[in-house]
Amino acid sequence: MTEKKLFAGARLKRLRKELGLTQVGMAADLGVSASYLNLMERNQRPLSARVLIRLAETFEFDLKSFAAAPDQTTLLALREAAADPAIEDIALDVQDIKELADAHPRAAQALIQLHQNYRGTASDLASLAERFDDRQGFIQTGEQPLQQVRNVLQEHDNYFPDLEEAAEVFADEAHLDRADLSAGMQAYLLQVHGVRTRILPMAVMRGNLRRYDRHSRRLALNEFLDIPARQFQLAVQIALLEQRDLLDQMEMETDLTTKVSRRFYRLALANYFAAALIMPYDTTLKAAQGLRYDLERLRRHLGVSFEQVCHRLTSLKKPGARGVDFFMLRADLAGNITKRFGGKGFTYAKTGGSCARLCMWSATMRSGEILPQAIAFGDGTRTFTLSCAIRIANEEDRYNRTQHIVMLGCPLEEAGQLVYADTRDFENPDNLTPVGLNCRLCDRQSCAQRAFPPLQKRLYADETKRSAVPFSFSS
Repeated sequence: MTEKKLFAGARLKRLRKELGLTQVGMAADLGVSASYLNLMERNQRPLSARVLIRLAETFEFDLKSFAAAPDQTTLLALREAAADPAIEDIALDVQDIKELADAHPRAAQALIQLHQNYRGTASDLASLAERFDDRQGFIQTGEQPLQQVRNVLQEHDNYFPDLEEAAEVFADEAHLDRADLSAGMQAYLLQVHGVRTRILPMAVMRGNLRRYDRHSRRLALNEFLDIPARQFQLAVQIALLEQRDLLDQMEMETDLTTKVSRRFYRLALANYFAAALIMPYDTTLKAAQGLRYDLERLRRHLGVSFEQVCHRLTSLKKPGARGVDFFMLRADLAGNITKRFGGKGFTYAKTGGSCARLCMWSATMRSGEILPQAIAFGDGTRTFTLSCAIRIANEEDRYNRTQHIVMLGCPLEEAGQLVYADTRDFENPDNLTPVGLNCRLCDRQSCAQRAFPPLQKRLYADETKRSAVPFSFSS
């Protein structure tokens, strides 16, 4: 097999400038001519092994950074920015975007941040315009705090070792009975914190699942909660009371600036602790591997809900004891992504909907059934997904249930560890479903499920023919 040549001119040029060297000076240090260094910086010559060794020896430079490809999340965010109608006339193509991310990563992040702020401002203005009332003035809106918290969770890849350790230590010290966690946690709250737990009717809870009264030291749980949900809310309350110092410390370590975003982040950390307490890391990993990630059997083995076990599987990323590199998405029936955990390698569009070819959108017609699907994006990313529609009790109408779609996914290379992939031949392209981020960011020509043309393609009409797609665009 021919070894892949390394073209990293932008990184080499950036390193030279950071070191304050001229081309002549760096060339002398590397033992090459200035003209040859110039060719390497312009990607007209690859970096040879000898040059890389000299770089490491002379400048004590980590060579891994030369081989690192731009992060997929960054590339997607840049594609969304480039496709925005405000700048689409500039027509930045995929190569332009890759070169920007590669040569000027800080400038790329600046562009991404500007675009996100622009989109957020545009969204806020639209919402404010709709909700303006002459008598009451403007009403504050916007989802920026939630998105900021999701970004922080994504930066950590949904793995927090400090919370894992804290949950393990607490479980040992509290001597919780795994056979009846709910009773054990209620007893602990009463004995240690003087908090009495009560199960109250729906009418009394007024839409709340959990309510804590600091003055009376009473914790109220909605009678509508099933056992897994009840024990999860108990564990969240324990985290908020027992792990206050750790949560304070982790909150201070972020760049979150608003009170509401910090509070959402704190709740996300408490939820993480609760999952780690109910589903201990080593126990969960061993059971998952032993059952080959059979979600239904694993859920019953751990005594948790389907969504809870999917969420927990995304956090099994301890160095030296990692599980499958899962990500999880949860969506409502309108296609809105309401939860996202893990999955740095899996990209999705934050605006403009999702791809209709994803199996998750047909899961609602087969509620409770786990639907496997192998998908391939246009950039070569291949992913194995499991989708299932779940129903959650709706307090407003006890005879109806709110439906959500949960999708759990992993890189296709790791799918062999899952029982769901046993009969699938992934070497056969016919077993992979071609998908896109969404219609506006997808260049596929012959997709009968396309709803919109790509933003960066020229649209044209042909009176002489009618294809399965109601419009045509330049390739």
